[in-house]
Amino acid sequence: MSGLTTSLNTELLQLSNEARRKHPEIKEAAERSIIILRTHKERPGMNISQELAKNNDFLRPFILACETKHVKLITISIGCLQRLISHHAIPESSVRTVLKTLNDIMSQGVDIQLKILQTVPPLLSNYQTLHGDLLAEALLICFRLQDSKIVVVNNTAAATLRQLVINIFDKVQEEDNINDKDGSIKPTSTVVSVHGEGVIALRPCARDAYYLFQDLCLLTNGENPVYLKLHNLSRTFGLELIESILTNHYRLFKTHPEFCALLRERVCPLIIKNFSDKFEFPTTMRLMRVVHILLEQFNEVLVMECEIFLNMFIKILEPDNPLWQRVISMEIFRGICEDQALLRSIYRLYDKQGHSTNVFREMINAFGKLAAEKPQLLGVGSHSLIGHSLQGRESLELSGMAGVIGGSGQADISGLTISTSMMKVKCVDQLDKVDPPPIPETYIYYLALVCLNSVADGLHNFVLGVFSGLIQKLQTEKASSPPRSPQSTSFSTTTLQQLESHPLHKDILIVADMANTAWPGLLAAQSFFLTANLDEELFQGVLRAYQNFTIVCGVLQLTTPRDAFLTSLCKGAVPPSLIAASLAESKATHSGGSSSSTGSETVQGVTLSDGNLSCLKILLNIAQYLGGVLGDSWYLVLETLQLADFILFPKHARGGSRGSRRIGSQNPASSSVTSLPTAGSSSQISSNPPSIKRTYSSGKGNVIPSSPNLTSSQQTAIDNDLNILLIQIKKLFENCKYLDDDALQAFTRALCKLNAYTSGIPLDTKVSTSGQDNVPMEGKITKSTPLSAMIGNKSDEKSFAINKLHSVALTNMSRLIAREPSLIWDLIISHLIKTANYVSTPPPIRMQACETIADIVIQAMSYASSEHLEIDERMQMQLLVSLSQLVNNPEKNLQDTSKGFHVEVSKMGLETLNKLLQTSGHSFTYGWSMIFDMIRSVCIVSFPNEPCEDEIDTASVESTSVIDSSSFGVSNTKTSGLVRVAFPCLQLICTDFLSLLSPECLKQCINTLSAFGLQMDDLNISLTAIGLLWNVSDFIQTKRAELEKDVKENDEEKPTETKKDITVEQEIDQLIQGELKVQTMNALWMLLLLQLSKICSDTRPEVRNGANQTLFRTIDMNGAVLKTQTWHTCIWKILFPLLDSVKLASEKAVKAMQQQQLNGSSEKISSPQKEFSGFMVHHSRNTVDKQWDETKVLVLTGISGIFKNFIHMLVNLDDFEQAWGLLLSHLQDSCLNSSHEVAIASIKSLNTIIQFPDDTHTEEFKEKILPLWQTAWIIWERIGLGMINMSDTSLEVDYNNSPVEITSVVLTQFTQDTLTAYIVTFGDLYHVIRPKFQIDEIRRLLKVIKGILIYSKSPSYRPDYDYLTPLQEAVLDIVSRINLSVPGAPAAVLYEFADYITLAFTKKQDDEEVARKKKSKDSHIGLQKSVNSPISSRGENGGSIASNKSYSTVTYIVFSKTSMRRAKELFKKFVNDQGVYSEGVFAKIIKSYGVPMRLKYNCPPSGKHVEDIELWKIATTALLEILKDGLVALENFGDVISDECFVNIWKQLVDVLHGALISNSNPQTSIKMEQQDTDEDFDMNFLFRLQSDVMIHMGRPRVPQSLIRDLIKTIQEGSQLYFSDVKRQELMNDYLNKPLPIPNGTSSRIKKSPERLSEKVEGSTAKIVPVARERFAYACLQCLFDLCSDDQNDEQEIRQRIAEVAAPILLERCATVIRNFTADQPLLGKVPFSSLSSRVRNDEILLILQKLIKLKFRQNILDVNENEAESNSLKKQVLSGPIAHLFYLYPVVCEAINLPDETVRALLKECLRKVGEELGVY
Repeated sequence: MSGLTTSLNTELLQLSNEARRKHPEIKEAAERSIIILRTHKERPGMNISQELAKNNDFLRPFILACETKHVKLITISIGCLQRLISHHAIPESSVRTVLKTLNDIMSQGVDIQLKILQTVPPLLSNYQTLHGDLLAEALLICFRLQDSKIVVVNNTAAATLRQLVINIFDKVQEEDNINDKDGSIKPTSTVVSVHGEGVIALRPCARDAYYLFQDLCLLTNGENPVYLKLHNLSRTFGLELIESILTNHYRLFKTHPEFCALLRERVCPLIIKNFSDKFEFPTTMRLMRVVHILLEQFNEVLVMECEIFLNMFIKILEPDNPLWQRVISMEIFRGICEDQALLRSIYRLYDKQGHSTNVFREMINAFGKLAAEKPQLLGVGSHSLIGHSLQGRESLELSGMAGVIGGSGQADISGLTISTSMMKVKCVDQLDKVDPPPIPETYIYYLALVCLNSVADGLHNFVLGVFSGLIQKLQTEKASSPPRSPQSTSFSTTTLQQLESHPLHKDILIVADMANTAWPGLLAAQSFFLTANLDEELFQGVLRAYQNFTIVCGVLQLTTPRDAFLTSLCKGAVPPSLIAASLAESKATHSGGSSSSTGSETVQGVTLSDGNLSCLKILLNIAQYLGGVLGDSWYLVLETLQLADFILFPKHARGGSRGSRRIGSQNPASSSVTSLPTAGSSSQISSNPPSIKRTYSSGKGNVIPSSPNLTSSQQTAIDNDLNILLIQIKKLFENCKYLDDDALQAFTRALCKLNAYTSGIPLDTKVSTSGQDNVPMEGKITKSTPLSAMIGNKSDEKSFAINKLHSVALTNMSRLIAREPSLIWDLIISHLIKTANYVSTPPPIRMQACETIADIVIQAMSYASSEHLEIDERMQMQLLVSLSQLVNNPEKNLQDTSKGFHVEVSKMGLETLNKLLQTSGHSFTYGWSMIFDMIRSVCIVSFPNEPCEDEIDTASVESTSVIDSSSFGVSNTKTSGLVRVAFPCLQLICTDFLSLLSPECLKQCINTLSAFGLQMDDLNISLTAIGLLWNVSDFIQTKRAELEKDVKENDEEKPTETKKDITVEQEIDQLIQGELKVQTMNALWMLLLLQLSKICSDTRPEVRNGANQTLFRTIDMNGAVLKTQTWHTCIWKILFPLLDSVKLASEKAVKAMQQQQLNGSSEKISSPQKEFSGFMVHHSRNTVDKQWDETKVLVLTGISGIFKNFIHMLVNLDDFEQAWGLLLSHLQDSCLNSSHEVAIASIKSLNTIIQFPDDTHTEEFKEKILPLWQTAWIIWERIGLGMINMSDTSLEVDYNNSPVEITSVVLTQFTQDTLTAYIVTFGDLYHVIRPKFQIDEIRRLLKVIKGILIYSKSPSYRPDYDYLTPLQEAVLDIVSRINLSVPGAPAAVLYEFADYITLAFTKKQDDEEVARKKKSKDSHIGLQKSVNSPISSRGENGGSIASNKSYSTVTYIVFSKTSMRRAKELFKKFVNDQGVYSEGVFAKIIKSYGVPMRLKYNCPPSGKHVEDIELWKIATTALLEILKDGLVALENFGDVISDECFVNIWKQLVDVLHGALISNSNPQTSIKMEQQDTDEDFDMNFLFRLQSDVMIHMGRPRVPQSLIRDLIKTIQEGSQLYFSDVKRQELMNDYLNKPLPIPNGTSSRIKKSPERLSEKVEGSTAKIVPVARERFAYACLQCLFDLCSDDQNDEQEIRQRIAEVAAPILLERCATVIRNFTADQPLLGKVPFSSLSSRVRNDEILLILQKLIKLKFRQNILDVNENEAESNSLKKQVLSGPIAHLFYLYPVVCEAINLPDETVRALLKECLRKVGEELGVY
């Protein structure tokens, strides 16, 4: 309290100072008060406020100051009084004084008046004794200030009064609370008499409030007050105070009868009187606010008065009243309609009573009438609208909306929108307005719409609250059922049964009556608003009201209003006008054919607007919630969904495929055709629907604009909206699983009926019977326009109803399959089967029905398995019978089968059977017979004049052991697809379920597989059927093996008997019919082989090949268990007949093809295969003969494999040798007279059968097979000779023959692979017959090998530049494996190697010769080709021209190179073999090596990519090696080798050496100088080795001197250092003219007219050309000197003989050089030779002179003329000595002595000096 004390002390001091002059009494009183404050302040712990409240003197200065009328003093005083009152610091006795003081100063200024108004409220709050007159005086102060003209004072006073009034009534509530608690408050003496309550004593606060409220009513009504001393009160302010009291303390009026009486006696008359006086806006508005409170809070008390008020408000809504009054009335009604309890109370108090006014109904009707006042103002005139006529509550002819939210949606059209039709502040809330505010013209219609929506929403909220609790209660009671989500909550009859015991049952009945009362007017008004131009929010509000009210009617079993609202919503979702327009568009599009546009083109089409889609969403919500009680009304919903699907997904707007949709557009320049999976498609809508594109429409137009123009945000909104719609549709059908049995049946019947009427199918009467619908369904269907118009309009469209039946069946699978079929299985399946089999059903719908049945059956079986249900006979047959009715339609004989629709139905049934077997085949224990009947029915074809397939005895067909192929293979275009569908079922059985089949079923399986193998409809199926036969065979053998394990005795006898019985086909069935045993399995296996043998002769290559493969594999896999007699049958009855039949069929087919070619046909595939021409065929199989070749290959390979694998068993057959020979003959014929493919297969087959078995066999077995292998050698040789002969004679063919004969020539071409395989085959053969293989056989072998090696007619060859070809490798391998220990074998092999060496060098010449011979013949072939049609396709792979061209690429380089080395090694190994020399092999080898040596640089390159030594170097090295050893061995043999053979060897050798030393080939320009130098060094080394290893043997007596001279002349020719254009005569002495002795008696001279050395030679200045290989020339020159030298003393006779021949040649060479040099020198004068020629000639003469000087000439090698020798003994002596050469050249040396060159001259002098020394004169 220190703050209060301080402030009061300050104020008192200030007051004292202000009053000390003029008002001393005030100063004294203030000082006394200050003393009082100080006194209390000095007493700690005391409450100053309480102490001051006990002292009346403390207020004296303030009271005195207020009486002075001094403003400042009054201001200070009233402030202190306010502070003291707030702290309750004035005595209770001083309150009256304070009030009097305040009343006295009330006339002061504004500030003081405001201070007064601030002081009064705390006075009333803090002093409880302020009652009666004091309270009235306090209120009077405020009322008087409220009359002030000053606004701030007036407003403050009004606010203070409101606060005081509320405070007074708050005290009443507190007083009641205290009294109720302890009863301590006693009533006053004031009593009030209340009608019906008697006399009531009022407590203090209640009395104050009573009199205050009464006076307020009197003053407001213009009467005199009783309590307040007030003469008048503003009516508006009085009404505001009354409203404030009623609003804040309406509960007091309900608990205090006296207050309630005031309402009836004072307030209601006040209201009625003032309404009749027609006051202006402020008063009327406040009156209506008070009425609203009375209606809202006191309707139960003021029943009659509220009825008057409500009717009065309804009357105000009439158009002749002012707009503001009507608006305020509607605002009041808005509040009433939003209070559902109030609405129910109004209905109960008035409409329910029967004798009162139907206030509730009149309200609804008034709202509807008001809404329809100015339809053009709401934009109704701009939209398509079908008017409604309402003829009473019971009428079913309700308003229909043809174009809900239709129209163009232009911006200038009026409408109802929140932005333009609402007021920011309600009229009824604008208390500050004196005049009515501006009101939007459409605001009143907006209020009407809100009121109507509120009524529907309120009823729904109440009902939903009740029923939601019931549903949750039911769910908790069903512990076995899973909890349902709110989305799945729906009503059912079970829910309705819980209502009678509900505590709100009476209210529910009232709501039901309200709905029955309100629905006509509500439907009329709401349907009108749907046709108006509303914005999105308002439109959604209308639809929400539709939804809520319909749900209310549905759950309350109000069928008539429910169906009326459903009908209206259905027409709103899919207006009839849009349906008609869509049908017209669809017809126009279909009639336009290809001119119809696709979704991306600018098409003006009919579609649903956003409003229509919104209606559709609401309809879905309703259907989902009311699903359990809709009954036959489901038809309305489902029909609408189908029609929406029809418009949203038009076929003609999709380009022929479902997936694009159309919706309304907001932008006139935007398009709305995009992609969306239809709700009516066969596939279920996924939980995450795909993206949907449309144009958002707030204008709700229904015409597709021309081009899209969307923002991303708009597109996102559109996608979200439509995805929600699709999810709703999906959930609607998913939630049918929550329906009870009766509801589910009704839902299913509605779908069946919808499909029947849409598809034009007769409706079963029992389907439409239902007791749930009060209105006959037939009447509904006839009134739901569009279905009949849709029939046949979109024949290519699927059924919406069937799709949903599918969904329903899958969703309710537990009840579908686990419950009795009569529940829904029979209903759904029978309707779908009838739809599928009805003759007039559109094809897409028929197929959809079949697909639906298929999936239902599959899912049913899957469900039964997953839920571990017992799949008993009833369930299995229930599923199979359904499929059987599809596959074998029992009514198809009565129908026009030419239409063939039953084929498609059967196809779907078979596909379903396949899926069923795939998923649940292992579960089937019954019905296999029915399954085989369905599968086999597609292959049994009825023939004319024969019973139809329905009349065929199935058992007789099954019992036939061998199916007649004529009964199958008849291709029918109507049934061709069935084979492809049925076969997978059979395939699945054969792969997975054979173990479930009995023997009889296995027999049916084999027969059915045979039928499918022979059918001609599908090639792949025939092939697969053959493969399945293998599976069955494997299963049979496995089963047989298991049975054998159980059999312990008689194992050997029974199979033998079974074998004899099995060969008789009639016994097979008998064995199968018996009990299961080994013989049963054998019989089945033999039946399988017999069926396979029939298919092996099929005209289709793929089929027969597959059959052959399976047949051979079957025999091969089971051959080990076959007995001898069985093998005999297989060989002679199956295998060899198969060979013959294939050969004959092949020849027949090829002739037919060639005949077609002769007839000018360009077809490459024969007629039996034309039907399969759709397959892609490789070029290697695109003709008949190629296809038969493949078959031949398979047969040959298969038979050869059987012979190889089981020869240890076959060799024991008595006639196996005959069979072996027959097989080899077939192989020979196939190899020589077939294509290269068959040829190589024949070779490989031959190779296969001659593979020698392993070593585990005994010697006896080896002796048995040796003759067989010798027979194979003979056949091998015949094949090889046949190949060679065909190759050699092919060039001599008479080309005048027919094209067929030309073809036969082309057929003789063998590929390199074939030849390689042929050669390799001999290796395996030789392994066995080697001991019997002698020299004759070896020569025959080498002949064949050589012919095969050089075979030139292969279509193509591999490159052999760097590596051997496989054929060449094979040849070398075979040759290397020959047993060389056989006499004559080495010579024979070496002779072949000699030929092999030359292949690389002689092939070019051979090719040129062949090309020359064929040149003229090729032109003749071209002429024949131009005249005749194209010959066999084998000509395409290469004729003779192409073959030669290909053969020209063969080089034999690597082969020759390898042969050189191997020949060398082999020769060295057998160097001492006499046959090598006596048979001319040595000479042959030398000649062969000489070929590359002579060609030298003209040899082909040694490798293309791999570097190797040049061929001529390899040959040179190898030749030197064999000569070194071979010449020694030749000498050792002596006379054993004939002279002819001996001379021939040396003659070949001299020729080879001449070609090697004097080669005409020049190095290529690309060869580097370094390489040339290397090559020169190689030649020099070769010359050196010749001199040391070869020439030493040349001097032998048996070597003719002429050959020696030829070799030396070759060396002399190689010693030439240069060439000149001048031909000079060679110098020749008489000694040179002496004839040389020749062993054969002939003689020759080197030159016919030699010159004398003394004769001069004419000089020349001609240009000389030095040789490139100068060093080699010097080496040759040196060799000549060495041959004449006497330095070596070994082999004197041999060297002497060689020197005698070499000396004249050497001297001739030296004399020519010196003489020519001497003759040419004078002509040049002082001009020397050119630098190069000068050097060469100078070096040459210097070298010769030096060599002559150093040479020690071998004695007696010059032949001196005997006549001259006798006359001149000195000459003979000098010419026989060591320097005879210098004496011989003496004349030339003397002639040259005058040469100017000092070096030359010095050497010449040295020569003369040596001559002098010899003569002894120097």
